Amino acid sequence: MRTLNRRGMSPLIATVLLMAFAVALGGMIMNWQGGTKSIDCSEIKVTVREFCFDETSGKINVEARNTGEEPISSLILRINSLGSDAFDITMPNSRLNPGQTASAQIPFSVSASTSVELFSNIEVGGIPDLCPAPLASKQPLPKC
Repeated sequence: MRTLNRRGMSPLIATVLLMAFAVALGGMIMNWQGGTKSIDCSEIKVTVREFCFDETSGKINVEARNTGEEPISSLILRINSLGSDAFDITMPNSRLNPGQTASAQIPFSVSASTSVELFSNIEVGGIPDLCPAPLASKQPLPKC
């Protein structure tokens, strides 16, 4: 019988080859989504029709229309009062496709020092992302 003097691959080379294969496979999977489009917050256009405080009902009235070409995941009211932290409220039923309008009456106690800002949430890769610049801002919030 004949004995073969062959040895296997060194563990270091095997590890390097496995890592290279993993990186190549990861890159291929990441580029698989090449057809999806990312949305920039500068592409969001909203016309705010009403943004005021109704003293009789004690509610903030907001009505906004998506006048841009990109969908909006949700609209968020950020309420700031002196001496307290900002309070974010997601408007109900505020997912807006282009041309759609959302309106809400949010119960909240507003003082003369209260400022209210309206922000938009967009989806990037299926994950909601809050746009940094407000769509509208009022201080003090006018009466309806």
